[in-house]
Formats: sequence, C-alpha cells, structure tokens
Amino acid sequence: MIETPEQFERAEEAMTQMKRFLLAARSTHTPEAYVALSAPILRELQERERDVLAYLSQLPEASATVKR
Repeated sequence: MIETPEQFERAEEAMTQMKRFLLAARSTHTPEAYVALSAPILRELQERERDVLAYLSQLPEASATVKR
C-alpha cells in the first residue's frame, strides 16, 4: 500500500525498471522462456499498478478539508 509521495516515487521507479527488464528479455529469450520469466513480473506490475491507482484516487489529508 502506498501512503506517501516518496513511496509513490519508489513504486513508479520499480515499475519502470521491471518494464525495461521485460523489454530487454523479449529480445533475448525464446518465446517459451519469456512467458515463464515474465508471468510473475507481470503479476507484480499489476499489483503495483493497483496500489498506484489507489493512492492517486485519494486526496491528501491536508487537502481533504476545504477552507472557506
């Protein structure tokens, strides 16, 4: 679960690294090996993406109260 801007940045960086790894692996592995290699990484990317979207869908607590 992402709760801070710093955690958000770390999650984004980790996702970028995983995507770059998968892009490189596509050209260096056989199709069968790539499927086996990529499956757990793609699941991890989906989980992190859900966390990122959950974080982005909530307002920061300081902004949650409207000042008039």
